[in-house]
Amino acid sequence: MKTIAIDFDGVIHKYSKGWHDGTCYDEPIDGAEEFLKKLMEDKDVSVFIFSTRSPRQIKRWIIKNMPLTFGAMAVDCGQMWSGQDGYEVKVIPFWVKFWNKKDVLGITRKKLPAVAYIDDRAVKFNGDWNDISLPHLLG
Repeated sequence: MKTIAIDFDGVIHKYSKGWHDGTCYDEPIDGAEEFLKKLMEDKDVSVFIFSTRSPRQIKRWIIKNMPLTFGAMAVDCGQMWSGQDGYEVKVIPFWVKFWNKKDVLGITRKKLPAVAYIDDRAVKFNGDWNDISLPHLLG
């Protein structure tokens, strides 16, 4: 199974005002729900969201803002809520070292192993530090 990691702010959540007051105040980026659904439908893929935000805060936002894909069950500390049909959303416990759950969108503050990370602030490292431009990074 392949694991895909996706950043939350600026990738799923529009994040138009930056951190602002610490709330998840914005709507989803266009196409985010559809993309997540396609990933979740793949029989050989597991998906998790990573962020410095509280995973529970993100879980609530996902269920509210992506109800067609993630409205079914939300699992947190063993409690389940039922709603529409959809994929399960689960806060990944802090002791978990990797994520390979099929049909469950995980949410964590940790950088777990994955074959790919989708992040709006990433700089790809190709093995040569000379290819990283400090002026470009620092603005």
